[in-house]
Amino acid sequence: MADLSVSMCGMKLKNPLIVGAGPNTKNTTTALNCMKAGFGGIVVRSLHMQHADDVKTSTREMYRVYGNTKDFTKHLYSFQSTGAPVRKMRPDIPLGWGGATTVPTLEQWTEEVAKIVRAAKDYDCTIIASLGWCGSNLTDESLWTTEAAAMEKAGVNAVELHTGPSPATEPGRYMSMDSDHYLAMPIRAARKGTKLPIFAKIPVDCCDAVGMAQVAEKAGASGVVPVTRWSTISVDVENETAPEWRGPGMGGPWSVPIMNGLIFRMRHADKPITYLFSREQGKFPKGGPVTIPIIPSGGVRTGADVIQYLMMGGDAAQICAQVILEGVQVAGRIDKEMREWMDRKGYKTLADFRGKVNLLQPNQAKGIPQWLPIIDKEKCTGCQRCVKACPNVALSLQDKKAKLDERFCEGCRTCYYVCPVNAITLGEAKD
Repeated sequence: MADLSVSMCGMKLKNPLIVGAGPNTKNTTTALNCMKAGFGGIVVRSLHMQHADDVKTSTREMYRVYGNTKDFTKHLYSFQSTGAPVRKMRPDIPLGWGGATTVPTLEQWTEEVAKIVRAAKDYDCTIIASLGWCGSNLTDESLWTTEAAAMEKAGVNAVELHTGPSPATEPGRYMSMDSDHYLAMPIRAARKGTKLPIFAKIPVDCCDAVGMAQVAEKAGASGVVPVTRWSTISVDVENETAPEWRGPGMGGPWSVPIMNGLIFRMRHADKPITYLFSREQGKFPKGGPVTIPIIPSGGVRTGADVIQYLMMGGDAAQICAQVILEGVQVAGRIDKEMREWMDRKGYKTLADFRGKVNLLQPNQAKGIPQWLPIIDKEKCTGCQRCVKACPNVALSLQDKKAKLDERFCEGCRTCYYVCPVNAITLGEAKD
């Protein structure tokens, strides 16, 4: 049977699936649900404190989901999230973060996290605590230290710094202007309070995520967590109303290829991805590859998504939106999909394929097949979708059927994708 265990920073996870900090991990009850479902780890939500004397008021989660289906296990979607103050408090229910519960103090939260840690031992689940806040709401330096010490006291296995990705606080912009203060400082400050592994979140919105990962490693981070969420504002053009949400974050399964690129760039940060038309590979003037663990967060919907991240050089993967939409049982589904793929491919451990992907070299570019469309006249309905889409005017309509002029076709494959009846297949052009 395939072994999905992950070893990093002195920790061993039974699988690479980690629930990201958020509504799924905001109290003991929700955290326990994730443990029972079989996740290898969870990141317990932070208190979002800026100052030691903060008195936080509770907020409620607000989501919008954009897509053409409600089968979120098979189709792409966009997930937009934000929060707003609660309208009715419920002090009679257990402490938590979010909803209508009372926001705990750091001392109370330390006790709550300690309960989560004790429960995790029965489920072989790694517990990571989230600390602080980012960007325009950056946490005081001393509080990073205090929170780190408190979470170590609670017994967690590691801490994650909320240096991103909260888009509404624009951490990427602040970080790009002063990375030492908005990224390196929290890492150094947290290290004063704990000897545990420290993972720093890296935003992608308005930020050189690759460069910031290098900054984090240099500052002493044990690992980085790049997060694919962007600041987004939806406008009702019919009613011409101002957006009710101020800069909520948006992500979704469509961001997996983007995250793939980020992971690969981090692992090969000393040179550009490709110089396709150059004889020599160039190099960036400063900085080398990121060598510490990378735990991508965002986009995961299937086992194939996690496998891609690992093949690019990631070490594990955080999941949040898919858990919200599908439920905690997503852990079992993704675990099964990964095991089936590994068994089919003959891989015994994750290390067998981690970091396996290498990009095409410039001298191999001419080996890319040049495809020609093959039109099935029986299936073709003469709708002209392919004719209108072809950028080379290589297709025309003849006798109410699509016809190809090979002289103008460069093999872009657009016609193959736009044909609504699958009347076009692809064949390799002969030299």
